[in-house]
Amino acid sequence: MTESASSRPPDLWKPLTWKLHWQILLGLFLGVMSGWGLAFYAQSAASESNPAAKILAEHPLRQLVQTGGDMFLAALKMIVVPLVLSSIILSIASIAGRQGFARMGIRTLGFYAMTSLIAIVLGLFLVNTIRPGVSTTGKALLTAEGMDEFSKSFRAENEKLQKSAKMDSEKSGDTLFSKVLNVFKQLIPSNIFKSMVELDLLGIIVWAILFGFFLSRLPAEYLAIQKGFWEGIYRISLGMTDLVLKFAPIGVLMLLASSLSDNFVALSGDNRIREFGTALWYFAFTVVLALTIHMFGVMSVIMFVFAKVNPWKNLKAFSPALLTAFSTASSNATISVNLECAEKRAGVSNSIASFVIPLGATVNMNGTALYECVAALFVVQMFGVQLDIAQQFLVVLIALLTSVGVAGVPSASLVAILIILDSVSKQLGGSLDLAKGLPILLILDRPLDMCRTAVNVFGDACGAVYVARKEGETPLSGPIPE
Repeated sequence: MTESASSRPPDLWKPLTWKLHWQILLGLFLGVMSGWGLAFYAQSAASESNPAAKILAEHPLRQLVQTGGDMFLAALKMIVVPLVLSSIILSIASIAGRQGFARMGIRTLGFYAMTSLIAIVLGLFLVNTIRPGVSTTGKALLTAEGMDEFSKSFRAENEKLQKSAKMDSEKSGDTLFSKVLNVFKQLIPSNIFKSMVELDLLGIIVWAILFGFFLSRLPAEYLAIQKGFWEGIYRISLGMTDLVLKFAPIGVLMLLASSLSDNFVALSGDNRIREFGTALWYFAFTVVLALTIHMFGVMSVIMFVFAKVNPWKNLKAFSPALLTAFSTASSNATISVNLECAEKRAGVSNSIASFVIPLGATVNMNGTALYECVAALFVVQMFGVQLDIAQQFLVVLIALLTSVGVAGVPSASLVAILIILDSVSKQLGGSLDLAKGLPILLILDRPLDMCRTAVNVFGDACGAVYVARKEGETPLSGPIPE
């Protein structure tokens, strides 16, 4: 009896025969090496009149990989709106009449709130234990005057961030309470088409929930037409997702090569960065340690104890989504992949997955909330400031609230960190502008953003499995499809 082609082990020297998550891992490795190679070339060819950053920006290969990476990210985002709309509308239309509809919503939000709070408290504990921003000499590593000079190296990014934060402030007022209220304002989109263009998922989700709810109350002849229409859009979106995923390893390679080459050049191009090297690596270690404990420890315990599932099996089922999230650093861009993993690999029903995962991509940011807390306290420590328990509780509260409204795109959490630092500065009397320390976080933001995005996406995935279990389904009860 001959062995079937599907059961043969993949050829080690033929990457195209590997499973998708191994192909993406290969893309990650090659992307890091390509980014380092481009940065090394730029630094080797640099001179006083022609700096490394300029050489890198003008290099044809660097421009090629950036274009390819941008196209892959755009392709993932292209699917988000039709997939989220159709999946939520179909989900709500099918379960709106059920008695447990409200219960499912409460369970989903309760799970997200609990895991986010645990993540923040874990980050708070580790940053106070490791104290990455505290100098061994006891002197402050940062001064407001010194940061003015340092920020020249990151002026473009800093100005972009300040502009974004200023826009948020103009929309929501100067107080923290006003900023929190602004999140609730986004719940009701004044123009759903504008929300689609701007990828405002919070407004899109609310509109889709309302549309699906009232769709379920249509007469039978109209209900069948509407359901058929949205079912068609949903299936087309899934087909497009499958197509985009075929190019994921190449897209991941190009994304990392373009973004990490910039970071490698920046890390070697500023003398002041070297002075902060030890503190920065301790900070990165603290963040990665906290994210690792939360993802592999806390979430595994929660899934084993409360959802009664095998944590390793759960992790394996969502590995393609986690690798995509890690490489793109965008929760929004990973929604389609996460949905596909939940339904096809974990066995969660469409009605639950299509409600829980898009909602989680908007309101559930475990990794982001944890990072906001650690990053804000790291900057505070570098200025030599000691916060009491009440002030640290304020950081926890703001991190929990602002993480809900953070956009699922790369580096969006920096605006939320700015809000935290401004609030802490006011608590300290306003004599020290802690926000001036924000450019320090830009140095390692991209790799840390990749890590926290993977945790965000995994939190959404676990939420889908947890809710499915509580609703009587049996996800992860069979073998994981290859």
